[in-house]
Amino acid sequence: MSLLDRLFYKSRKFYDDDFDWDTYTASSYARQLDKIGKDHQMIAGQGELAFDAATGTVTTGNPPLHENALAIFELIGQLQPASVHEAGCGGGDHLGNGSALFPEIVFSGGDRSEGQLALLKQRHPQLADRAILQDLTMPFSNNWPKVDLVYSQAVLMHIHTAVSHFVAFANMINQSNKHVVLMENYQCHNFVEEAQALFDGGHTNWPKMNIYRFDGSHGARIILLSQEDLDYPKLTSDAQIRDGLKVSDRRLKRGQEDFDRAIFGNALK
Repeated sequence: MSLLDRLFYKSRKFYDDDFDWDTYTASSYARQLDKIGKDHQMIAGQGELAFDAATGTVTTGNPPLHENALAIFELIGQLQPASVHEAGCGGGDHLGNGSALFPEIVFSGGDRSEGQLALLKQRHPQLADRAILQDLTMPFSNNWPKVDLVYSQAVLMHIHTAVSHFVAFANMINQSNKHVVLMENYQCHNFVEEAQALFDGGHTNWPKMNIYRFDGSHGARIILLSQEDLDYPKLTSDAQIRDGLKVSDRRLKRGQEDFDRAIFGNALK
């Protein structure tokens, strides 16, 4: 992204997504891999990752995996789902590391970008048949795999066109039999309020929804939606998940504008 584009990006109204998904792999994603890779391991070596069931934590190599990925894996290890799907799997590094860490769990992924899936096949050829072309902002497809747990890592936070992120959020919930895990920038959308509104408005197929906060051992925090009663702190507001974060008034304003565009389902009286 050029300097002029960045200046325009900061001043524009956010009624479209953060990226052009057709050019995302070359223009932005490759740069992010390089940036994160300076301080963190992207693809763990054989035997470098281990889950300790007694403490519910993941040990990593040196340099370590990013704390966001470690928190996701720690929660997966504690919940022990039979199947996991990554919404917006990108180049597949999380899928590859997760599959290596939990070989007993069936991992799959989906991404709306053919370029991203091509990159996944280059970086993780063993996952070529585990990833599908999936646009979460489309109506729900019965061809998508139904799994115990669906997670996203920095995906919904970038979707701002009209009410598309609500469609994506509801699709993640409806694709899951038990749990949805969000690892996002929690100032980009009102995720807690939106999850409750989607449930109350009848936009999900879940008969029950609990909203929890999970804190990884390396500092990252997660929003967990679950049909099960679990022993994690409950979330009732976005202020709770944002507590202690550096405030971005611009992001909070954009997130509120995104929420205000939604009209949720009402039952006939």
